[in-house]
Amino acid sequence: MTNTEPEPSLLAMYLRYRRETLGITQEEIARRMYVSLSLYRKLESGERALTPERLEDWCVAAEAPMWMLDKMVTLAVPKIMTIARGAWPPELRQEDLDHLHGLQFPAYFHRFPEYEVLAANEAATAAFPWLAPAGADAERPVNVIEQMLTVPEMRELLVNWDTIVHRLVFGLRVLSPGIIAPERLAQIIETCGVNPEFERMWNTPMEEWLFNDSLVQVRHPASGEIMSLTMRSYNPSLPQDCSYQLFMLTPRMPGTPTVDPFAID
Repeated sequence: MTNTEPEPSLLAMYLRYRRETLGITQEEIARRMYVSLSLYRKLESGERALTPERLEDWCVAAEAPMWMLDKMVTLAVPKIMTIARGAWPPELRQEDLDHLHGLQFPAYFHRFPEYEVLAANEAATAAFPWLAPAGADAERPVNVIEQMLTVPEMRELLVNWDTIVHRLVFGLRVLSPGIIAPERLAQIIETCGVNPEFERMWNTPMEEWLFNDSLVQVRHPASGEIMSLTMRSYNPSLPQDCSYQLFMLTPRMPGTPTVDPFAID
């Protein structure tokens, strides 16, 4: 007999996994949202669409930052903005690789929100050799968060290492349920757990202004000079079927305003 029940949407799966991560029942989250248990069950199963208003209520109930709504909307309407996901090794178009290698400054293709390195240009591998992508025959990709927390040179190189890594870990914790394969998430957590800072970052919320700060401060390994860079992640609008994000670092002009507390004397 064929199963005619519709497959839950990725957003519906995220609702369930986020609730289970918090260890709360459907009854409790329905109470927090001021909706009936019957309605919440339909939202979590995908039988009923989650309106923007109810999505806001859910964020409060599930302790998910409302300012990350745009990331969650990608689960509901993936054509608007894609969260990259897929198997390893990735399938990268040659035209995209040509575009990546044509960029002057450090640039990567990565998978979000776990930050798996899929490809890097020459400027990136020269500046950050620890983040060079793994070969296609590797068991798993190089992961930015794992490298940040296990390679001592990364902490020496990045002046505002704590802010940068906390941002990555916070995004992983909030957005991973239902998106990242549980076994891969477990690998990342186990690898990063050797660093005592990981538990603090995993369990500490991050303010919106700090999460969105774009400053990266790099200490030149030879001269010790501190260079300020601006980081950006881009989702392509053309072509729309690109399932990986472009991450770039570019020089930051002196005097550019920043909210980064590590840049304040």
